[in-house]
Amino acid sequence: MTAALTTTRRYHQLDPNNNYHPRLDHLPPTRTSPHHFHHHSSVSPLAHMDKLDTLELSPGKGLGLFRLGDTLWHVLDILRSRKTEVPKIEVSWDPDNAHKTAVTVHAGPVALLFPASREQRLALIHVVLGEQQHLTLTYQGQVLASRSHQLTRAGVSRALGPTFGTTGAARLSYPGVGFELAPAGGREDLVVAVNVSPREEGVLPTIEPLAQCVLKPGRGATLYIPHAVEIVLGETTSQDLLVDLGPPLRTYWKEDDRLDRVWGQERDADANGQEADTSNSCFWNYFQHGLDFLVTDGVVTKLIAYSNIPGTPQFQQYARCPWVVNSDAIELDFTSPLSSFRTHLSGATPAAAPPPSSHLTVESEGPSRTGTPAGKKKNKSRSQTPSEAPTVATTTTRAAPADVPADAMVLDRTVEGGLDGVVGMGSSQLVGFDGLIVEVDDRSGGISSVQVWWRDDDA
Repeated sequence: MTAALTTTRRYHQLDPNNNYHPRLDHLPPTRTSPHHFHHHSSVSPLAHMDKLDTLELSPGKGLGLFRLGDTLWHVLDILRSRKTEVPKIEVSWDPDNAHKTAVTVHAGPVALLFPASREQRLALIHVVLGEQQHLTLTYQGQVLASRSHQLTRAGVSRALGPTFGTTGAARLSYPGVGFELAPAGGREDLVVAVNVSPREEGVLPTIEPLAQCVLKPGRGATLYIPHAVEIVLGETTSQDLLVDLGPPLRTYWKEDDRLDRVWGQERDADANGQEADTSNSCFWNYFQHGLDFLVTDGVVTKLIAYSNIPGTPQFQQYARCPWVVNSDAIELDFTSPLSSFRTHLSGATPAAAPPPSSHLTVESEGPSRTGTPAGKKKNKSRSQTPSEAPTVATTTTRAAPADVPADAMVLDRTVEGGLDGVVGMGSSQLVGFDGLIVEVDDRSGGISSVQVWWRDDDA
């Protein structure tokens, strides 16, 4: 069984200041299937560099604007900005095993394969040729195929030279590219499809700089980009982030401290027992790396890594961060079951966790939460309309599902703005450990996000 995410253009929305709102990313579904969603995206600055109707073949590297090694987030971000060229995008995956299966993107005659991996990168480009396809295929500036000029076996040989194979073979293979043939008679066999893959099997070009993120509960993380960059909570400054990662794609003021109140309010209290002032807390959003950093008074105090699991409310808000947690000589990642985290991480869930009969609605710590975009003046004294007022956490009397453990908090993101009417999405669970909080998707069992909070041993 596969699920599909369908993109249409009439839902492309920007606010008056041209800011992208990820919390509006999921919009009402079509009526044909519970796994079809209308989706929109921000406009990528790379979206206008190439045309989708003319694709330049680069064996082992890419086809047109599609580059092997690009992340799923990057590719979808570009495709959704093509309002006229790509009126429909379909993303397919296995909804019952979304965190461990491949993702396929269909955009017209082009199919893009992202195998199940920690990096979620483009590994195969497949394009269908024929008179029905409105595209031109070029190689080193020369036209190989177009609507009026079909590519044949002889045409491939003239452009790329000889290769191994026999007359009548259904496929011509070169390093980094393969041509599928339909028999028409010897040299006039027609090329019906082209496949672009790495020159060396399993070796993808590195496009994005973040190769790995090693999380350290209560301490921070080590980012490999590819050199090691240490993020030490309570020490790393906003200036350090600018030097090592560049400016964030977006910043967002933190005005919602409900998660802190539930999971770790002790560390935010001052010496007199009063709650600390969080008015100077601002999230730095690095969507392309799948990371958020909470900067308070110029110092990083929290980080969140996202897994970009299809079918979850946060899908396509962030790229998949290649995060791991090293513990007891094993690596835990987004595919690890919750039981592995319980076994290998020290510390039980904080005592402040809600009782098992509670069902809490808590907004995310990412850019979809209640807050103010950085650069806009906060005015807390003015009255708010119902649509402007921040959503408050609510506790209902309905019981949590029977399979929710007593130390888990139920997180229902489907009530957040922009998700009204979306079907096929379940809730998730927040489970806390010493210096770490994991968000577990109920349906797939994958880890949707991981939050590392500052554990001050001197406090």
